Amino acid sequence: MTELAMDTVQDFPTATEFRGDHAAGGVHWADMRPDPAVAGILGALEAGQLAAARMRFLKLTERAQAEVLQALDPDTLARLADRLPSHGLAQACEHLAESERRDVLGALPGGKRHGVRVILDHRARLA
Repeated sequence: MTELAMDTVQDFPTATEFRGDHAAGGVHWADMRPDPAVAGILGALEAGQLAAARMRFLKLTERAQAEVLQALDPDTLARLADRLPSHGLAQACEHLAESERRDVLGALPGGKRHGVRVILDHRARLA
């Protein structure tokens, strides 16, 4: 065989030749692995370790906290947020779009929701 034949691969659907020196189209992919922050918090909650889940949450940046709040289902969010500081929750909520913020606030227990809303309203007036 010639050197050219060794470098050539058949494209079965079209029976055309593809040589490695031609640019291939972009490869599109999505990382389907679970978010490690969410997975760690969910794992702690499922194991009944509420304090550990809250500590993991508090160690995250505000933006990461917002992403976790957005990713959790309402029941899990309510369990996690029940004993978190309202001020910290309000700061994380500021990183969410209005519709996402409304969903997160709707999942919070009544007293916690009220406190976070008061803080958000106050911070909005100061801005």
